[in-house]
Amino acid sequence: MNIATIKVKREEWDEKYEKAKQFMASRKDEKSILIEVAAQHPLVEGLYPNEEFAERLLFGKKLYEERKKEGYKVALYIPGSRHMHEGAADKVALCEAGKTFLLQHDVPESVIHGDDLNRKYKGEKGVYNSADECFVAASYFKDGGFGQLYSILSPLQIYRKALHYIWFGVLPLFYTAPTAQTYHNYIKEVYELIPYVRDIDPDMQGEDSYYGNLWRRERKPV
Repeated sequence: MNIATIKVKREEWDEKYEKAKQFMASRKDEKSILIEVAAQHPLVEGLYPNEEFAERLLFGKKLYEERKKEGYKVALYIPGSRHMHEGAADKVALCEAGKTFLLQHDVPESVIHGDDLNRKYKGEKGVYNSADECFVAASYFKDGGFGQLYSILSPLQIYRKALHYIWFGVLPLFYTAPTAQTYHNYIKEVYELIPYVRDIDPDMQGEDSYYGNLWRRERKPV
C-alpha cells in the first residue's frame, strides 16, 4: 500500500485498543452476554442459511445454552439485511433466515435480535458488511449494559472484525465455526481488506467509504 494513502497512525490504534480493553474491564462484573453471529450470504434458495452461516448459528445456540446454564442472561444478534449476490436477490434478509433457523432449533424468540437492531442503528442503509455488523453489535452492547461480547465468525474474518470492533470501543471474545469451503479469501484479507481497514477506513460508516459504498451497491437489492 502506498504510504501516502495512510490516514490512521499506529498510535491511534494503540489508544483505541487500550480504551477498548478498559471499557470491557469496566463491564466484567455484569452477568450478561451478547452473542453476535456473523451472517453469510448468499442464502440457499434465497431462504436458508448456507453451510458457513448454519454452522455459526449452531455454535451460537451451543454457547447460548452453555452460558444460560451458568446463570448468564444471554441475547443473540443475527445481522444482515436482504442481500443480492451476482445479480440475484435473496427472498428474505439474512437476519430473518438466521432467526428462523434458530427458532427451528429451539432457541427462544425473546432472546433473538436481528432487523430490530439493524434498523435502530443503521436505518434505511441496512447492514451489508462486517463493519456494519460490528457497528450495530458494539452499539447495542454498550446501550444494553452487557458484560461480555462474543462474535462467531469465519476464521478468515477475525483480524478485520477485531479492528472494526476495537475502533468502535469494544473487544469481543472471538469464536469460529470453520468449514472446508469459505466465502472469504485469505489473500484478499491480508493484502487488501485488512490494510484498508487498518490504515484508511477503520469504521467504514462514512459517506465516502470506498468499500462501504461498493458493497452496498453490489449487495443491496434495487
